[in-house]
Amino acid sequence: MKTQKKGRILRVLFCLLLTAAVLIGRIAQWVMEQASLNLDEILFTLTHPVDGTDAGFYWSIIRFSVIPALAILFVVLTLQTFLDHQSKSPRSKNWPGNPAADAAMTRPAEENPRILEAARRWLLPASVLIALGFCVLTVWRLWTRLGVSEYLKNSGQTSTWIEDNYVDPSGVSITFPEKKKNLIYLYLESMEVSYADKPSGGIFEENYIPNLTRAVADAVDFSGPDADKLNGASSWKYTTWTMGGMFAATSGLPLKIPIEKNGVDTNYMSTQDSFFPNIVTLGDILQKQGYEQDLLIGSDATFGGRRLYFSTHGNYSFYDYMYYSENGFLPPGYKVFWGFEDEKLFDFAKERLSELAGQDQPFNLTMLTVDTHYPDGYTCRLCKDTYESSYANAIACSDVQVSAFLDWCREQDWYADTVIVVSGDHPTMASFCDGAPADYVRKVYTAYLNPAKEPQRDEWREYATVDNFPTTLSAMGADIEGGRLGLGCDLFSSEDTLTEQYGREKIDEELSRTSEWMNAQSQVEPLTADITYDPYDEENHKLSFTIRNVSSDKVDGFRCCMKMYGYQTASGPDYIEWISAQETQKGVWRAEWNVPTDQAYEGIVKLQPTCMVDGARSNVLDLHYYHLKYDAGGGNCEWYECSANGKRLEG
Repeated sequence: MKTQKKGRILRVLFCLLLTAAVLIGRIAQWVMEQASLNLDEILFTLTHPVDGTDAGFYWSIIRFSVIPALAILFVVLTLQTFLDHQSKSPRSKNWPGNPAADAAMTRPAEENPRILEAARRWLLPASVLIALGFCVLTVWRLWTRLGVSEYLKNSGQTSTWIEDNYVDPSGVSITFPEKKKNLIYLYLESMEVSYADKPSGGIFEENYIPNLTRAVADAVDFSGPDADKLNGASSWKYTTWTMGGMFAATSGLPLKIPIEKNGVDTNYMSTQDSFFPNIVTLGDILQKQGYEQDLLIGSDATFGGRRLYFSTHGNYSFYDYMYYSENGFLPPGYKVFWGFEDEKLFDFAKERLSELAGQDQPFNLTMLTVDTHYPDGYTCRLCKDTYESSYANAIACSDVQVSAFLDWCREQDWYADTVIVVSGDHPTMASFCDGAPADYVRKVYTAYLNPAKEPQRDEWREYATVDNFPTTLSAMGADIEGGRLGLGCDLFSSEDTLTEQYGREKIDEELSRTSEWMNAQSQVEPLTADITYDPYDEENHKLSFTIRNVSSDKVDGFRCCMKMYGYQTASGPDYIEWISAQETQKGVWRAEWNVPTDQAYEGIVKLQPTCMVDGARSNVLDLHYYHLKYDAGGGNCEWYECSANGKRLEG
């Protein structure tokens, strides 16, 4: 009996190991196949508010990793059950009439049972070994691709490169023309030069963005005499996701912020009162010049820190998914992809531009499209099913819609007094461009329409999204002393960009290192609170804690999680329950869980309070662990507070 029990335990462990190995390996494979991410972006995304994220993003992960892992487990267990049955059945009863069984019967008497017994014994171990090999290989490939070793090496070193090259806009003379030009800054989600055909500077045989390619004929993209090829901005480290790209283009800096540790990695940006409060950005400069400034996007502006940044640097008004939902512009409950599609974005933009044009002050309307977001994009009713790839169809559809919007702008009376900047926010994270040649530099689409100046250098320029900061102001007719702001260079001037001076490889190497100056500029204040974790209530089977003295008044509540590792449920091997903490009195919140006792349990329980800011889930405040052991019904209970690995906490 003991042997049988050990065998069952061993089989369960093999099954868990097999599932975990396939799951981890497939997740690593998903990251490599679906996203051109870097480690900095992953850390920022994982430690920032996720409210506003497209649900399809999560379903993509589940389809790619969870379902295959369960399917493989099912197949292996089915084979194992069949082999167990065969090994126990007399050969004479092996599926009479089955060709395989008949063939097996012609073998020597001992041969067939030996083969069956060997297959039965080694199926699970061999499957686990194969799965572990797959897991180790894919994780190693991901580790190498993300440059984790290089990241760990450089993160321990410091660099003064950023402050050595930074030009503080507050100390630079910026002179605007008497008649100020309006600005439309149109960020195109994941829009790359790469989408064009090879003769136009892309990487494909077919041009997926023919309209945007033609649009630069009467625009400036700093391609010099190579006007038949698209030129664009490269993206440095810390500028390769939406908030990073928008921050770079408006501040001339990479979004390099400290990741504080408080039991868990987190960045606290959503609980700050400001976003890099001491730097001067495009929004700050235009606000001083009397501009009306709006941010128009089809998702929740809170996501990624956008609301905080644009509200504290330029006092922007927000026209986002929440605004249009709450004010009746969208049908009740309407949501597609990340919020609403680009078709509606451009319709709303036309309405808002007509309103802005009727005012007496100049305006800056900043827009962000979303339909070309990875992994597969979103195709609306306007899109054609021209290509096999959904992402290609989304790109082609965006090309048509953006060019139609630009055509509409050209027809308006206010166009003569308006500069339009069309720029990708960052290179795509999808695998769509993975076939690019090794020496090909992927750049975001960049075009300046109706600029007030001509470039002083008629040559191909190497530049980055940080250069859009001073170049946008210059395109509006502003004269910038020295031609530099932040780490950016005015491309209409004769100055060299930092990319031209140092090269991208050197710049990314310097940015990988710790910058004390950037840490100081971010002024990130860790969120603190007094949390009292109560003893386990053995009689009522409850776990609870109380939160007091929260350091940020932006926190308006807590969404809290209890996770019991190894408590078997219908949906998996862990029990997870989320609850909202109750504010029992002003500034005091309490969370309390009923611990399930319908089965015996021995394991670790994690409690996780997560902050709510503006009704959206924000950063994790703390993690706390208990070790619980009890019989079914909750009797014979033993417990203690412990570390994440189960070690008893002293005191």
